[in-house]
Amino acid sequence: MLSLFDYYIRTNEKNVLIFYKGPVTAVILAEISSDIRNKFSEDAKTSRKVFSIFMELAQNVLYYSAERVSFNGRKDSVGTILLTEDEDSYIFSCGNLIETNYLNELLDNIETINSMDMEQLREYRRSQRGRPSSEKSKGAGIGLIHVAIVSANPLDIEFREVADGNSFFSITAKVDKDKM
Repeated sequence: MLSLFDYYIRTNEKNVLIFYKGPVTAVILAEISSDIRNKFSEDAKTSRKVFSIFMELAQNVLYYSAERVSFNGRKDSVGTILLTEDEDSYIFSCGNLIETNYLNELLDNIETINSMDMEQLREYRRSQRGRPSSEKSKGAGIGLIHVAIVSANPLDIEFREVADGNSFFSITAKVDKDKM
């Protein structure tokens, strides 16, 4: 079992800029947004890219997390948000539980996105606008296409079946500092 100190040490690895685990609400998103803007206040281009990726990935947690907590009559989505920095890049990850029966659709969508070059991604995004969303989607997958375009790198995904028909799903977008 991981002690709280071990957890603390792990969250301090790899130059963690932002780490959050818990309910993802409009207030929390506003606070993290403010933190991102403050951290990158002297680099507007980096701030825009990191903020854009954050909003798209965090909205995925907000809309699709299968884990919910109740507080004051509200049911809030639960997820994990992590922004790290290494010598060459900023790495943004979001993770949450999803219903396993939606996993294949999501994996197919990301595989399609990762198979495209930048021009194909832009055309794919245009073609997806106005298309009807799938049963579970709230946006025809345009947000993930946008993240791939902004990050200019393939999206990295990880999933693990957990229990009760749910899987933990995480998606990571890397932004190279030399592409800023």
